[in-house]
Parts: sequence; C-alpha cells; structure tokens
Amino acid sequence: MKITFIIPFIVLTGGIKAPMEYANQLHDLGHHVILIYPRESPYLQFAKGQRHTVRSSLAKLRGEIRYWASKLSGRTELRWFDLRAKLIRAPDLSERYIPDGDIVVAVDWTTAEWVNKYGENKGKKFYLIQGYEIWSGPKDRVEATWTMPLEKIVISSWLKKIAEKKFGQKVHGPLIHGVDHKQFYNDNKVYNKDKRIGMMYHDLELKGVSDGLKAFEIAKEQFPNIQLVMVGVKRPRSGIPSYVEFHANPSPAEMRKIYCSCDIWLCPSRMEGGAMTPQEAMACKCAVVTTNVGAVLDYAVPGETALVSPPNDPDALARNLIRLLSNEEELKRISIAGYEKIKGFTWEKAAKQMESFFYAALQRGQ
Repeated sequence: MKITFIIPFIVLTGGIKAPMEYANQLHDLGHHVILIYPRESPYLQFAKGQRHTVRSSLAKLRGEIRYWASKLSGRTELRWFDLRAKLIRAPDLSERYIPDGDIVVAVDWTTAEWVNKYGENKGKKFYLIQGYEIWSGPKDRVEATWTMPLEKIVISSWLKKIAEKKFGQKVHGPLIHGVDHKQFYNDNKVYNKDKRIGMMYHDLELKGVSDGLKAFEIAKEQFPNIQLVMVGVKRPRSGIPSYVEFHANPSPAEMRKIYCSCDIWLCPSRMEGGAMTPQEAMACKCAVVTTNVGAVLDYAVPGETALVSPPNDPDALARNLIRLLSNEEELKRISIAGYEKIKGFTWEKAAKQMESFFYAALQRGQ
C-alpha cells in the first residue's frame, strides 16, 4: 500500500511520535510510507488569524523552495526520532502537495480538516483520533472533525466511548499505542533507599503538573528524603521547586536512564488521549502511580499493575505514593506486575492492527 500520514509539525510530542512509530512499522511491513508536515504548523496559523502580508508571502515562497529541495534530497530536519519512512516538509497541506496513494491518515483535528478536503485519488481517508482536543482549538471546529466522513481509529476505550456516545460514530479500535522495548528496558532494576519519583513537566494545565507537585509535597512530609525527578522539553523559568532534579530535552537513551533511575513514576494528568510515559516507565520497571485518564485503564489494572486514582485529586495521588513509599514489597510487586503487563504492548502488534483496518477499508471500497 501507498500510505501517507499528514502531521501538523515535527516537535516531540506523543501525538507526533505515535504516527512516526506506525510509519516505521508499516514501512518495515513492506508498505510505501510518507509523512508530510507543513512549513508552518496549523496551530500557528490559527493563532495568527491567517494574516496575509508581503512578508508571509515571501516566507511561503521560501517554504515551497525548501519543499522541493527536501523532496528531491530526502533530507529532513528531524533529530529526535530514527525515522525509516520518508518525511517531507510541504509549503502547506494543500492537496497539490499530497501524493496519490491508497491510504491517507490525519493525526489531529487540524490535519483532519485538510484530509477531509482531499480527492479520492489521495487514498482512503483515515483519522487517528489521539485525544479529545477541545483544549487546542475552537470547540466547534474540533468536534466537527469527529463527524467528518473519515474512517476513525481511536487509541483508547475512553475515546471510543466519546465517539460512540457523544457523536454517534462507528470507530476502529481501541488501538492501544505500543512500547519500543528495545529502547525502553531495565535489565538490572535497583530500588533506591531514598526513593526517586519521576514525573513529566508540561505547561498545559490539563497535564496536572500542579497536582503532581502537591501530591509529592504531601508525601515528602512523611518521607523527607524522597527526590522528585522531572523531565520536560525545557526547564520553566518559574513554578518548579529548587529541589527538583530537572532534565531538559533528554535523548531517548537518556530518557531510558531516567526511567531506570526512578522507583515510582507519577502521572497526574487531568486529560489524556493515550499518554506514552506510563507505558515506557512500566517497561523500565517503575511502579506507576497515575490518574485514570485516556488509555490508562486499557493497560493498567488498578491495584495490580499500577495504583490509579481520579484526576484533579492530588490527595488521592499522595495516598498512593505514600502506600508505595511505606511498603517496599508492595512497591516491588507493582513494579514487576506493571512490567509483565506492558510487555504485551508493542508497536509491531499495534501496526499490524492498523494495517488490518487499512486493508479492510480498501476491500470495502472495491
């Protein structure tokens, strides 16, 4: 099959990493796979109100030159991911820059708007729904993409419920994201005397960082020697306590070492579609304390493979932290059970499931 993924940008996020993982696996299965992203992210265009100036016209011309240069040379600007499929930067996501193919996949609401406009020669239209993205754009526009005539794949049971109950849609899935177990592993798990608790940093309120910090502070009152380890694209100028061990923009290899150095991974998110970090942490034998958002309950068994609490409840998160900090054997049990559970989730398995959705859609269209 000729498969095209339409992505809004190439900055490291879970929503961009996932289609790149699928692209790699589908490439390895023998398909011709291309990822296309625009010179300027649709989110930036929206923020600017689509202003048209001489300066923006010149920028668009430069973008078109870069597009043809990258298409001819095969060079990309990607540094954080080992992509085996082809990546092309286009001036924008207009149909004329999209190759003819069998399958074309949108990966968020902005790219769904574009894919919905393409002609049939671009391929059977799919929409990989990775979140309920009303936080990232006008609610009416975001929700309108859920009812567009696109074949929809959801990445969690939670999103499947929204699609079916709220929007009356039939969807494929849930297609649970995998883990690269060659990249994230721990062959020599060491449990620290003074426990290290890991957590992702993000400035979006829905990521629940303030809840995580509060939960850690509550636990620290009883266990003053615990260490908070945070990871983010860059260290924020304020809002993070001075005692935090912060890692800015770590490489995948460095990220594995960070996971492996931690005893507990804390996931305080208030809303997620999938969330990869709990899975990666489990693969590195961290005991996971998390909120029950997104796909968490598709791979975590509360009380068995992770400790789970409702979102927006830092006290409940703190109780689960304290439960593990108070009982070494319980922490080890959750750590190993989580690791055993997550071994069953791989990108290879997920990509074959996605491939089956594509083949079925093409057969129906014959």
